[in-house]
Amino acid sequence: MIVSLSFIVIYKFIQEVPNSDWQLIYNSSQLFILLGIGGFFSLLNWLLEGYKWKILVDTISQISGIEALSESLKAHAVSIITPNKIGEFGAKASFYKASLRKQILKLTLTGQVYQLIATVLFGALGISVMFSEFSPELQITLVMVLGAMALGILGLFWLNSRRRWIRQLQAYLKSLSRLSDSSHTQVLIWSVLRYGCFSHQFFVLLLLFQPELNYLEIMPIIFSIYLITSMVPTILILDASLKAGVSLVLLSAYLAPDYILVTSVLMWIFNFGIPAVIGNVLLLKRSRPAWFLTSKV
Repeated sequence: MIVSLSFIVIYKFIQEVPNSDWQLIYNSSQLFILLGIGGFFSLLNWLLEGYKWKILVDTISQISGIEALSESLKAHAVSIITPNKIGEFGAKASFYKASLRKQILKLTLTGQVYQLIATVLFGALGISVMFSEFSPELQITLVMVLGAMALGILGLFWLNSRRRWIRQLQAYLKSLSRLSDSSHTQVLIWSVLRYGCFSHQFFVLLLLFQPELNYLEIMPIIFSIYLITSMVPTILILDASLKAGVSLVLLSAYLAPDYILVTSVLMWIFNFGIPAVIGNVLLLKRSRPAWFLTSKV
């Protein structure tokens, strides 16, 4: 059922891409370079994600790099149909025996938190560099959104300080201390490397369409795009539309709209669509049950 829904999501996305975008890709004089570079960065992106997952899981149960990559791709295939990749939690937990699932849920959240930290750090850098160049309307909107989010988070903590979910959050934060300093450092490093991988993939694909782009001008904008889009809850099929919309606003002074839209489509295909197809194929294959893994605890 989940596999079928995932395939439908990918098919619907491809169907909704305008023919003009496909023509622009097909007619590109650097088509093979475009596909080669996109594929290379996508492979590197998922190898980094797989290794990051291996580092986390190895704290409770030894797995190989191939198994970690396979689990990451299969969980991605499931999460593509859920808001904000929430399906990744249940998918990864299902690969392990019941006694490990609670810890796997925490490790999955830990991986996502560190990836978010990388996004926030680089995004804050990008926005601080670009803020003076934003239009007054965009500056005001951005300040209001960030301010509202900060007040909302503080308000929730204040209103619910005695409620159960706060205690659960405190318990989770305490459980993070059980990871070694080395594990924390490694996960953060691999999260930063992965962020660097897909953000530079975006830049290189744009560069193929517009060779005159300035690295120091465009990268802060890309960092800002990823931070802004990370604030909006969405399912992955809408991720390309969201990023394309924000990219059009922030990059329109540097590139033609068609190039921005096509690059957003390619980013989705390389980093979400193709990996989801591979993950679905792996889900359909019969594999050993995950309970054969030996727990360290």
